[in-house]
Amino acid sequence: MGRFKLSNSGSLPSIPEFSKAAITARNGYSAAGSPAAQERYRGNDAPARIGEEVEMAEFKDRIPTGGGRVTYLYYPDGRRATQISGFMRAVFMVAVSLDGRHILGIIPATGIGQGAVYPQPSVTTYIQSDEQSMWGRNCPFCHKYFRSTHFAGDTCCPYCAEAGPGLAFTTADQSAYVLACYDAFARSYMENKSTSVDEASVTDSKSAWHYSEVKQQFHFKCQTPKCGAETDIKGDGRAYCPRCGRSNGRKVFVDSMNKMLAELNETKANQVDEGARQGVWERMIKDSVTNLEALANHLRFKLLRLPMTPRRRKQVERESFQNPFQTDEALREWFDIGLMEWDGNDEAPKRRLPTDAAFVKKMFQKRNVLVHNNGVVNDEYLERSGDSEFSLGERIVVRDHEAKRFIETVRAMGENLLDGVEHGIQ
Repeated sequence: MGRFKLSNSGSLPSIPEFSKAAITARNGYSAAGSPAAQERYRGNDAPARIGEEVEMAEFKDRIPTGGGRVTYLYYPDGRRATQISGFMRAVFMVAVSLDGRHILGIIPATGIGQGAVYPQPSVTTYIQSDEQSMWGRNCPFCHKYFRSTHFAGDTCCPYCAEAGPGLAFTTADQSAYVLACYDAFARSYMENKSTSVDEASVTDSKSAWHYSEVKQQFHFKCQTPKCGAETDIKGDGRAYCPRCGRSNGRKVFVDSMNKMLAELNETKANQVDEGARQGVWERMIKDSVTNLEALANHLRFKLLRLPMTPRRRKQVERESFQNPFQTDEALREWFDIGLMEWDGNDEAPKRRLPTDAAFVKKMFQKRNVLVHNNGVVNDEYLERSGDSEFSLGERIVVRDHEAKRFIETVRAMGENLLDGVEHGIQ
């Protein structure tokens, strides 16, 4: 995070204590005491933009900050204050140590006339959102970038599921902007004059006063009650909510499986060419297992956060999820959850697969021979599938009712795993 480090230390340089910075309202700017307001301030000198829905940018587009001005005021009688003016779509106040080397914490929002409790003595600086009211975040564990409307409080990385204090996810550009605020305050204090951090007056696009965020590939809003955080991530959309930590994998996975079922029905109704139909059924068999593997690999990050021995951790890391019976047995042994059945509790009812083990075994082997041998029956298929319909060297056939049944079965496997991870592990 540039020159800044998070610190809980109370040691500060032996210099006179700065007078407490006072936030003064201007152009309708105010601090509210509600929990929602603790994550967002809104300027009001551009009324048409307040609450306006902003069109989402395209992948990798640079999204500038909202702009606005931070002024550190000096009055002839010696009083000092901090003033926010212009348009800032959303902003947080951040306390920085007097030597400018440590970010001490977020200054909470309060009602007008109420004093905030935060580390003192310190300098009040700011981190503002981009034009879409989102903050760039950089995971201190896996070092991946994302954007989110969540900023304050503990933050869960949407990629690796590791959690930490929100300020630990500060990006280098945000640290540079905080430094610009600190330097402006220092000049005001040392030179007894008012100074500003004003993006509109800076023409150098590489200035520390100019920073922007980057649009990612997938945008989602958390469906957990009372959460609703919005996040931008890279990848296929499976992620953990930075605010509540809940996975959005269920929606992504179930939506994908349901989309396949809808396509299957449409193909049955409209496609008359048998070869084309067969190609669709085969693709769906392969895609179903691919979706299950992607979900399992996503949930693996959550499982790896649980306490376990180094030996067990390596076993979890190596589990391939391609053999459903082997995976089910291992998950039962390790965590008392599985693919074949969810035992149920007060949060999610019991669920079993809508088919028998023989069908599951046969269809997973059909998928394997399609992927690895172009659908031509080999000795391994005959040995492992239990399927006597096809002989060595023949090409397998996938029928529409098999594809439908298999998609529904794999969907139930994924939901069993999701319920086990989300509701079964305390």
